[in-house]
Amino acid sequence: MTSVPPSLQPVAQDADRARLAAVGLELAVRERDLLAIKEELHALQRRYLQEVGPHYAQLAELDAKIAEREIAAGLRPAVDDDDPAGDDEADAGARELEMTSSCSNRGAPTDDLKKMFRQLAKSIHPDLALNDPARWRRHSLMAEANRAYAERDEDRLRLIMNTWERMPDAALDDDPDAAQERVRRRLADADARMIAIDLEFADLRRSAIWRLKTKIDDARAQGWDLFAEMILAVKREVQRASWRLASL
Repeated sequence: MTSVPPSLQPVAQDADRARLAAVGLELAVRERDLLAIKEELHALQRRYLQEVGPHYAQLAELDAKIAEREIAAGLRPAVDDDDPAGDDEADAGARELEMTSSCSNRGAPTDDLKKMFRQLAKSIHPDLALNDPARWRRHSLMAEANRAYAERDEDRLRLIMNTWERMPDAALDDDPDAAQERVRRRLADADARMIAIDLEFADLRRSAIWRLKTKIDDARAQGWDLFAEMILAVKREVQRASWRLASL
């Protein structure tokens, strides 16, 4: 293997350090943006649970009482506790706000998905790592790839592949310069963190609370308050349920 002339090594080191500085700035911005959106989503979730949640709880209680009276009056058949059809529809409001929504397609993987996964697995397999830090980075990415494949999430798998292609997996054993090794290792760690941030953003965008935020933002842009409309709508449902219960 031809060695790099010593006169060229400082140039390479300066380039790596310059890139590390640029990546560090970009990573700081992405970390800040991720923290900000998480705080905004958590605040929206708290507001929903405090201002809307109690109304849905009241509605569920009223619906349960209505069901009991209608069953007692022979207006509806008794429902077996083990029958899933007996689930209260009022729970839909709470389910809409679940942070861990299961929207993935569990069907058979497509040929494109299989091909993409095999290509990615071949590239990032931990056995190809030259040192422990690189091996753990590859383990982490492989776990994310396995999860994306299991969930038939082609977009997530493509994101992992695209970010991996630009991620330097430093061959530390081939570089005698310890200072440059440390810079390259920090670059690899920064790139791995960028991948993790991109994946966190992808997860957030698929969550129910993100969808709710998007709807609220779109409504605000059109000049009306969706959150207030949601509260009014569930209050109307509560009022109708109260009248129905009273009529029984």
